[in-house]
Amino acid sequence: MKKITSLILATTATLSCASFAVGCRTKDNVNNDPYTVNVRLFKAGFGDTFIYELQEMFETVYAEEGYKMNILEPSYDSAGTNMLREMSRGYIGYDLYITGAIMPNQVTKDSEYGKIRGEELCEDLEELVFNQTAVNYDGTESEDKIIDRIHADYIPFQRANNGTMYGFTWAQSNAGMVVNTEKLASYGVTELPRTTKELFQIFDWIYEGRTYTDASGKEVKVQGSDKTKINAITYNLEMGSGNASTYQNCAFDTWLAQFDIQTYNEFWTMEKVVDGVATPMDEAYKVFENEDIRDVLETSYQLMDIKYSTGSLRLNTAQDKVMKPGGAVFMLNGDWFLNEVKANNERYLKNIAFMNVPVISEIGLRLFGEGTSYNLDEAKSDELLSYICKLVDEYKTIDEIIASVKTEKGIDLAKADAERVAEARGVTFARGIEHLGLITKGSTKKDIAALVLRMMASDDFAETFLREANTASPYTQKTSIESEYAFVNDAKALVENPYFRAINSRVGNTRFAILGTDKMFPGYSNLAKDMYDASSDKKFSYASAANTLYQYGITESKKIWDKWAK
Repeated sequence: MKKITSLILATTATLSCASFAVGCRTKDNVNNDPYTVNVRLFKAGFGDTFIYELQEMFETVYAEEGYKMNILEPSYDSAGTNMLREMSRGYIGYDLYITGAIMPNQVTKDSEYGKIRGEELCEDLEELVFNQTAVNYDGTESEDKIIDRIHADYIPFQRANNGTMYGFTWAQSNAGMVVNTEKLASYGVTELPRTTKELFQIFDWIYEGRTYTDASGKEVKVQGSDKTKINAITYNLEMGSGNASTYQNCAFDTWLAQFDIQTYNEFWTMEKVVDGVATPMDEAYKVFENEDIRDVLETSYQLMDIKYSTGSLRLNTAQDKVMKPGGAVFMLNGDWFLNEVKANNERYLKNIAFMNVPVISEIGLRLFGEGTSYNLDEAKSDELLSYICKLVDEYKTIDEIIASVKTEKGIDLAKADAERVAEARGVTFARGIEHLGLITKGSTKKDIAALVLRMMASDDFAETFLREANTASPYTQKTSIESEYAFVNDAKALVENPYFRAINSRVGNTRFAILGTDKMFPGYSNLAKDMYDASSDKKFSYASAANTLYQYGITESKKIWDKWAK
């Protein structure tokens, strides 16, 4: 294979520090050399060691051409509106943003910050990157194009509504649940819950206490939370802590998508898709008229019940609760968790596991419950749902799942129902979709910046990213690395599962914003916190609270929509 060389660069004018509208801080140290790409990095939970290994390999491969990467000080602030505001000032020497909390619709000419600049904020990456091959660490090319390497579910999130591919997702980054398996085992539980009914059964055991028989036949009694000071779950709910309510919303969204991914996508895009063609809905508020939402709300209220939790906490405090003795057993978080807690909790890292959000048990009732052809009671329908999920986790084919259910359960499972559960089990909320590589519009080094992104799409970089950031690359589903931590291997297995389906809600949809929300319901900027607070009422019930909020969503969204339409 031939070594890749850059396209001929356009004549590059030397930029002086004085010409910059912002920047020139000592820590930025912008390099004006025409062969050096200035890179902004969102540090976040992935750390920054991976970028320096990438830099070393990139500069080795392109030593003859003299291409280099100048990595500006990595920062948690190098994301979202901070970077959009910076890009709106025009090209000021920053060529490549490896950032987070940005979606392609936010960098178009018609976006809030695009209007300030009077043009797009970023370059179109379709031909520049996606229709090119990946660059390996030895300078050779991959055999396939990058557009064919990225997980198919991620492709739509690289495009803005105008069809342009501004974004390059650089992290798989999936949300789910962190579990302290040592604490969990003290309640006699050695298997992670696969359904919400199983999850909440464990919550009750932790809260109330339980008596169980261990492997040696000895009876073990564990007291409830009031005595053990161990809670079922800990939350990051405080506004101003970076991700308040977001992790919980990932669970809510996952449950909604488990019912039906197409309907879920219609909810967030307010578009009907027929034969691959998306058409905006005339009365988009009607996306709230969906019984699936009511069932998700009831499950969500149970998840947020104050009696199960350590309290409403900031992120670092909540993470410590699940890591250290006492505290909590579960936390809604993501595969970035390990890097965030590693410095302060290294001695406890081998005690944690990572799992996808359990499948909402209502699916089992709909498929296998009373009144269906299986006519199972609630307990049996959930048992069957859990068993099928177990087989999906083991990468069994649909035919193998059907055969196992027949052998082990004596039930003739319909193929459509097996596929339905497999699809639900595979649904995963992928926060990596909003972590984008963006090349600044008008960058004089855009071709070199494109080579950096092309190297990030290689199998070699995927190995680096898993080893250094403990998470997967969206450009490869297989790596040869096995981590010393079960947590990382759990996260990797989730991505490698053939039933894996990535979803996300942050599509930057302006029509949805009309309803005043990006958190599922109008007027609820911190829906999870509101649910948590509501559960302190002595008259509170999951079903009643869910019904009330569901009807509110339908009524309020129509009122707002009608007002906007006029």
